[in-house]
Amino acid sequence: MHSFIQLSILVLLLPLLSFVLLIFFNRRLPRGGDFIGIGLLGATFSIAAYLFWQVVVVAYDPAFRIAWDFTWIDFGNVPGVGPLEIKMGIMIDNLTVIMLAMVTLISLLVHIYSTGYMHGETYYGRFFAYLGIFTFSMLGIVLSDNLFAIYIFWELVGLSSYLLIGFYFHKDSAADAQKKAFLTNRVGDIGMWLGILILYSQFHTFGYEEIFQHIKAGEFHMSQAWLTAAGILLFMGCVGKSAQFPLHVWLPDAMEGPTPVSALIHAATMVAAGVYFVGRIFPILTPDALMVIAFVGAFTAFMAATIAITQHDIKRVLAYSTVSQLGYMVLGLGVGAYSAGLFHLLTHAFFKACLFLGSGAIIHAMHHEQDMRWMGGLWKKMPWTFATFTIATLALAGLPLTSGFMSKDAILAGALGYAEVEGGGLFYLIPVLGFFSAMLTAFYMGRQIWLVFFGQSRTHLKPADPHHHDEHGHEGHHEVHEVAWNMRLPLVVLATLSVFAVYSPDPLDGAKGWFMHLVQTPQTAVLATTSHDAPAGDHAILHDPASPTVAGAHHAGAAGLLAEAEVHADVHHVTDAVHGADDAHHGPTFDDPRQAAIAHAAHANHYNAITYSTIMVASGITLALIFYVFGFISPEKTAQRIRPLYLYSFNKWYWDEIYNATFIRGSLLLARIFSWFDSNIIDGVVNGVGALVRRLGRMSGNIDRYIVDGAVNFTAFFVQSSGAILKKAQTGKVQTYVVMVLLAVTAYVIYYILQLQP
Repeated sequence: MHSFIQLSILVLLLPLLSFVLLIFFNRRLPRGGDFIGIGLLGATFSIAAYLFWQVVVVAYDPAFRIAWDFTWIDFGNVPGVGPLEIKMGIMIDNLTVIMLAMVTLISLLVHIYSTGYMHGETYYGRFFAYLGIFTFSMLGIVLSDNLFAIYIFWELVGLSSYLLIGFYFHKDSAADAQKKAFLTNRVGDIGMWLGILILYSQFHTFGYEEIFQHIKAGEFHMSQAWLTAAGILLFMGCVGKSAQFPLHVWLPDAMEGPTPVSALIHAATMVAAGVYFVGRIFPILTPDALMVIAFVGAFTAFMAATIAITQHDIKRVLAYSTVSQLGYMVLGLGVGAYSAGLFHLLTHAFFKACLFLGSGAIIHAMHHEQDMRWMGGLWKKMPWTFATFTIATLALAGLPLTSGFMSKDAILAGALGYAEVEGGGLFYLIPVLGFFSAMLTAFYMGRQIWLVFFGQSRTHLKPADPHHHDEHGHEGHHEVHEVAWNMRLPLVVLATLSVFAVYSPDPLDGAKGWFMHLVQTPQTAVLATTSHDAPAGDHAILHDPASPTVAGAHHAGAAGLLAEAEVHADVHHVTDAVHGADDAHHGPTFDDPRQAAIAHAAHANHYNAITYSTIMVASGITLALIFYVFGFISPEKTAQRIRPLYLYSFNKWYWDEIYNATFIRGSLLLARIFSWFDSNIIDGVVNGVGALVRRLGRMSGNIDRYIVDGAVNFTAFFVQSSGAILKKAQTGKVQTYVVMVLLAVTAYVIYYILQLQP
């Protein structure tokens, strides 16, 4: 097991080595040093694949977990706190090795693909260096065993995305997009950091497992509300990184980066980080926090899907598709379908990477034309791209026999079960939005397939634009042809990984596959102590079984939970109901009856979800056929008839305009107000005080000069003058003194005589 830790450290450091070598020496190496990046990522993937084989295939243990850490900073014994130290470490479990394999494989394929797509770029070697630091950052998030370490790598991911999104920094649109992505994510990251600080202030540790154990043991003095707030604040990090409403606006603009970057961001690195993080903190999320997460995910999935149906840019359609699919993952985690949500993270990574790299192949072949309105008829000219793109599209739309079908329907089953346990009502909005999103996904992907690959080529219909240059700064027209092997091979690998057989022998049930067996829903730490005696004091509310905040006893929909608990008097019976003897999936035995009730309801709704989803997907495909294949309804005329709705979708619900009118202009207005206040009030006071001090200084100078100095100078003058007069009398001669005495006596005698006269 110790060797696993050593190998995982190698997995982490090899991409960093790639970055260091290429960022300093790429201009001195042949081909910009791309072979170094590919070689080191190939070694990284080989090690990750070995770990995957040993843990997933050989061990095949749902409880597998090893950890290692060391003291990074030791503050000693802090008064009032006790020993204070920050640790760094690595945690390896089933989810870790699966994520390592997924991230390194997609990164390796992107490296290989980029040798064709980025060939001839001015900063070719630098691009591969940036890919290395991006991969390193994501692997750090996956391997970290504590909140502080993950936050460090979290910010490194933000830096890496900033560099890659703005790779074409000479373009204003790319420079604006990188700043928008960076600043938008900082909003979420601030919330995440506040959540981390709340937990640290309570437990004096950043470690996941330590925090879980403290909560389970009741070793804290935090109310349910504070724990809920901490969970929601931590989730804000996911809202930023995984582009959930309301911080979703950065991701579509990230398309300004090179297309291989889009594949890496949307599949394996940045956006996957947020969902993965929510999975890691899942045990400490309260029912209220999970409810917020579920509604945010459902709304994001639906909103982004409604935007994708009207976009013309092939990459922008896929970008909003990513936002929508991330909403599905967040929805799954929020409703307690933990395994399903993370399963969709894995399956989506492969088919979305395939779609983005496929779109890059199309853009490359079309000489960097990205508008689908000017494509068409490509299936004959690009058969490999067409086949792989179609398989990935079917997976994204959630058609049977694909990986996306299994993971998406498992999430929707969880949403139905969650709504039942919570008592229905408004909670049914979550699955309803999920099913409608599935229909819209099938529609816009059907639209994309038809516009890109079928019909006649519409290149000649494009209005001439003498100022048009592609993202590389090139222009020109050549014959469309299939891409080279270095761009085709990654598509084949990713399309193969989008088929159901890779994950489960049953195309209708992902729960019978290896992923959902090995990555099971963890026990919640929040409610596990409800059977213990409550600690004294007001802060014991979280642990008091009689408290209205515990175990969702008076949470919205508690009736469904309590009814479930009555039917299954003890939790083991509930679990048995969920996982019967004839069921190939053996899930965990939940200590929390609420978790058990949701799992049972989700299992019971499995085939309901498949039925409803199939109907919605079929409806979406039918609409795409009606509009774009058979032409029964004209898309252009329909857009004119419902122009307000069309514009609402085409302009992305006007979120950018709303944010510009509120937050951005509001911030600018506030800045102008502060500037005026500073210039007129603060500076006025400061300048007024300065003027007063200067006047007082001049007055003080005049007093000093004319009064004080005048008095001193007059005294000196008087002494000097009187001294000069007296000096003449003080001659030192006896004769002079005798004369003066005689004169004085004479004057006195005369004065006396005069006084005697009548």
